Amino acid sequence: MTDHSPANADQVAAYLRDNPEFFEQRPELLELLRLPDSKGEAVSLLERQASILRERNTELRDRLNGLLDVARENDHLFDKTRRLTLALLEARGAEKLFRNLLTSLGDDFRCDRVSLMLYDREVPILGDLRNQIRCVDSNALPQALNHLLRNGKAVCGAMRQEEMDALFKEHATDIRSAAMVPLEYQGRLGLLAIGSKSAMHFRSSLGTLFITHIGQVLSRRLHEVLRQYPHQAAKKISEQ
Repeated sequence: MTDHSPANADQVAAYLRDNPEFFEQRPELLELLRLPDSKGEAVSLLERQASILRERNTELRDRLNGLLDVARENDHLFDKTRRLTLALLEARGAEKLFRNLLTSLGDDFRCDRVSLMLYDREVPILGDLRNQIRCVDSNALPQALNHLLRNGKAVCGAMRQEEMDALFKEHATDIRSAAMVPLEYQGRLGLLAIGSKSAMHFRSSLGTLFITHIGQVLSRRLHEVLRQYPHQAAKKISEQ
């Protein structure tokens, strides 16, 4: 009586692993082997191997296509970031800097809402910019913002409603995803938040490399153009 115990099966499997050339001299055995496929029908070992190779080829092709999609997306994002960086570097004066920032984020990055908060400065903001740029008291930020800023790093993705409210105020109800970056250079300058009506526009899986770069460039330009305005406590954010 043939012994089909697990120990014998393990021994056969171990032998075949150690001797992968076993069937090279016994091709007739390959023709006798039959394995059930996904449809329940018996197929030869060679057919099963061919099926597995096709599945692996499909999986590798899908992974490659995914990597190519990410590469193309990053290439487009890099080009947008380059144009924004140049626009910020070329701006002369605070107003031009603000306008270049808002135009690029709206036109190139397709952002539905931008919120730029400047800490402890009394910067004259023209009327058409006031709903996106605010001077705030850094010591009177809502708790929701302090929570976002606790690590001093950019964040991206869906945020809690109280965080959206603190960033975008009356426009928060339309925003489904956002990216926020602290603005710091030789001290805390403010924060930049950009929002989208699409929940997938600022997915957490996108990472924060580009928004961090934008924040670093903007911080250095703000440090330069805001030096003409005295550093003082602005009105509390709750009064804005």
